[in-house]
Amino acid sequence: MRHWLKAAPLVILLALAAPAQAAPTVDEFDIQFADAKPFDIALGPGGKLWFTDQGTTDKIGRVTPGNPPVIDLFDVPANFTDPGDIALGPDNRIWFTGQCSNAGGVGFINPANTTDSGCKGGFGITTGATRGITRGPGGTIWFGDPLGHQVFDIDSAGIQKAGSPADLGADFTGIKNLARGPDGNIWVTEFSGKVAKVTPAGVPKAFDVPGDGVWDIVAGPDHNLWYTAPFANDSKIGRITPGGEFGTQYDATDAGDQHGIAVGPDGALWFAQAIANDIGRMTLDGQFSEVKGLTAGSRPENISRGPDNTLWFTEQDGNRIGRITGIVTPHGGPPPPDTTAPDITRFRITRKRFRAGGLGTVMKWSQSEAGKDTIAFERRVKGHWRKLHRKMRFQSTAGNQKLRFRGRFDIKHPLRPGRWRMTLTARDAAGNVSSPDRLRFRLLPKRR
Repeated sequence: MRHWLKAAPLVILLALAAPAQAAPTVDEFDIQFADAKPFDIALGPGGKLWFTDQGTTDKIGRVTPGNPPVIDLFDVPANFTDPGDIALGPDNRIWFTGQCSNAGGVGFINPANTTDSGCKGGFGITTGATRGITRGPGGTIWFGDPLGHQVFDIDSAGIQKAGSPADLGADFTGIKNLARGPDGNIWVTEFSGKVAKVTPAGVPKAFDVPGDGVWDIVAGPDHNLWYTAPFANDSKIGRITPGGEFGTQYDATDAGDQHGIAVGPDGALWFAQAIANDIGRMTLDGQFSEVKGLTAGSRPENISRGPDNTLWFTEQDGNRIGRITGIVTPHGGPPPPDTTAPDITRFRITRKRFRAGGLGTVMKWSQSEAGKDTIAFERRVKGHWRKLHRKMRFQSTAGNQKLRFRGRFDIKHPLRPGRWRMTLTARDAAGNVSSPDRLRFRLLPKRR
């Protein structure tokens, strides 16, 4: 069902660095549905925003930007309840946490065909809804099981486990959200004061955060992770390096209840302050300001980057979706630096055993963006993998790739017969490197 919305523009007092610049403007848009409680929000294909609705009747919402925008509400998949966090998957479907058939799981909806939706529960999660969801490397979706203190990765194509659950420890029981870091690892927040990183192979490492109450986390434009810490009267916005080193924690509104955080088009961190009833902004050097003027009692919960230099947020108690426009990008120039690594999926070869000098095999994979690709080789020698100094390097475009490999770099540099492992990585123009994808093959001797 479709609802045209009535906008209520609000002029916001926000002190920016350049005093001559106009302040951003907030518009609030009513959701014309009884007892809607919009919670999380994420940017999807085509510049449209998708959100979860936790009202008495669970829904998935879609915002089509415009003046006014249009909000559509869709039923959650059959047997699905408690929609919570939401993210765009590697398959361009919208994924969300919750329960499926009375077990913790995930649901999805296809933006290209909203009747194509579904869910799956279980995965060893018997009670409670899942929390936190993000796109992972290699076509995976990652989400958290708060009661089981675990995070899971599943294959988005078959909704099957991609690996073993990563157990974060018995004291990691308040999982709030997940984000993919600039290092290709999955970063997890825990409300009692912990942050963990989990490698694509499922190896976890936890860090104690100075203070308490970690909520949301996002990869920043400085290649660090930024998080909200809404702890009582000492609320902070924190920064942690991919290596696990904590930088300075910056003061935000005390008892402001900082929840969702996102990188804005100006390269600053923007976050929803639920109790303060406003939107906070933090520059990379710790300069804090607030966007005030929201309708009283709105309780902004989560926030997302939108198209055309906008930010969009949910108002859980206000039954509204908010939009911020007029954000000045640095010098009126381009958006903040690209910190998203290329994503390589479906890396495979047509034959895993082939002879030197023959037709060889064909490597196939899909790549999310153009990049400079590298394939490294290791040979199995006496029970250990021995790296080969020489590598294959070439430029690839976005999309499906195909490369014939005959067991050699060129005529003068063949590989020895034996057991081999190849590792594929891609580096984009901004210097972000994909998570490694590996395959094994056996090179047989030439026929005599």
